[in-house]
Amino acid sequence: MLNASVRQKAARQTTTPWKGLEVIPRLALAPAESAGPFEVLDLKPLSIAAAGSERDVYLHPADSSLLIKIVNGVRHSQADRKRPWYKRFRRDASHRVFVMEADEYIATTGQQGARGGNALMARIFGLVLTSKGLGQVVERIVDAHGNLAPTLKEVVARHGFSPELRYRVHEFIMALIDAHVVFNDVSASNIVVGFNAEGREGLYLVDGYGSKQLIPVYSWSKRLNGRRILRRYDTMAKKLLAASERRH
Repeated sequence: MLNASVRQKAARQTTTPWKGLEVIPRLALAPAESAGPFEVLDLKPLSIAAAGSERDVYLHPADSSLLIKIVNGVRHSQADRKRPWYKRFRRDASHRVFVMEADEYIATTGQQGARGGNALMARIFGLVLTSKGLGQVVERIVDAHGNLAPTLKEVVARHGFSPELRYRVHEFIMALIDAHVVFNDVSASNIVVGFNAEGREGLYLVDGYGSKQLIPVYSWSKRLNGRRILRRYDTMAKKLLAASERRH
């Protein structure tokens, strides 16, 4: 049992380390031109540049080669969205999509040994804190005039699905299969046609990828993944051909 002097000494040692400490102030919003890598970037003055099923996209206010994707909590929580039971227990919740996409980007880029990043996808730059929540920073794919690149669906609606474009889309899909990219939502809205940050022209995957199955069979099996993509690609191609014919 401790005697009185030892107990007094222990009590002094317990309280001493906390003296002089101050509460860290709440982070203030930082203007884009002066924001450091860990400061909260203010997106409130900006307009939404594009919107997906669950995320809003903003032009990066400090770098014209980048975009910021923000999860839209309202759309993500809509009652009509079906979510598997096991997803209710994940701590990343609505931001799971960031993890899925980063994992797929890392896996496929690592396997290809691409020093400049994955040439099939808009490259992922990282994460940033913003006034609208955690954001994912990605490469901005642009058209010939520097605007956001159109989706494949938009290109076909404007110019049709020419034999040349059909060949390019087919080659792109085959490249995704060869690289074993887990492309879940094979949709013309998830593929854009334009130029990356280095000026390389082509088709790029910007959404709808990453393993989301409880048992990741498509990540394990390149063959099963390829067969599934081909089935869904066939459906997508038929829709694009129909849309092209309706233009006339």
